[in-house]
Amino acid sequence: MSIFVVAGANGHVGSVIARELLAAGHKVRAIVRDVAKAKALVGAELIAGELSDASFLTRAMRGADGVFLLLPPAPAAPDVRALQDLMIGAQATAVTESGIRHVVLLSSWGAEHPAGTGPIVGLHFLEAALKKTRAISTFLRAGAFTENLLAVLPAAQHQGILPNFYPPEHKVATIATRDIAAVAVRTLLSPPAATQVVYVLGTHEYSAVDQAAYLSKKLGKEIKLLNLPVSAASGAIQQGGVGASMANLLQEMYEGGTKGLLGVEPGHRVERGPTTMEQALDPYFAK
Repeated sequence: MSIFVVAGANGHVGSVIARELLAAGHKVRAIVRDVAKAKALVGAELIAGELSDASFLTRAMRGADGVFLLLPPAPAAPDVRALQDLMIGAQATAVTESGIRHVVLLSSWGAEHPAGTGPIVGLHFLEAALKKTRAISTFLRAGAFTENLLAVLPAAQHQGILPNFYPPEHKVATIATRDIAAVAVRTLLSPPAATQVVYVLGTHEYSAVDQAAYLSKKLGKEIKLLNLPVSAASGAIQQGGVGASMANLLQEMYEGGTKGLLGVEPGHRVERGPTTMEQALDPYFAK
């Protein structure tokens, strides 16, 4: 029986990882912000703390066989990159001081670039920091989450629109979060001999046209594309309740996508998850 630490254990990816490891008979230390909201993780050791707290993370990792890390989104943070830097320093310090042997990091495509990719830039520097530790790291560079489409449901339901900042036919290899979790679990249970980068993408690519058609079918009404210039992304995202710092970074990410900065860096393995957009999102409409 092994011991694994799972950060973000209440999230779409982390919760699946924790449950799968528990089902396989392993011990799980689940890092959450609020223990009361993690009662569904039956059998896990629930520990509340922040990913910017090096002492807390060191205690959580000490004696464990592997850890799953991430940079969680911070939509309301006044300075997202500054917060990311705090988490980067804390996580790298904890990996070093705890002596943990293997790290699986939820990274992102585009993480090879030190600039121009918005919030993904933080993952570039976290990858670099982890490479300087003695741990073997697996960087799971995931494509766009399929579940991100759920963020625009209010606009689709109430206004009948799907805001879009890419050319309408621009296709993206989205990935269901449960497929990312499956790769993470396999990697935690069978660590590599050396640090590696693995791209985790879906088997299907979807455009905004495809997404609008899907929403039209599920909502029973026509959902029209609202095609906006990428320069308008920050303002539109802020209208949806996201803070200015994150909105500006997301605009930079979209700009990077139009410049080809979000893709697969040659020379690394690619794993493709089997879950389609319909399979990933249909359960949310059945609730």
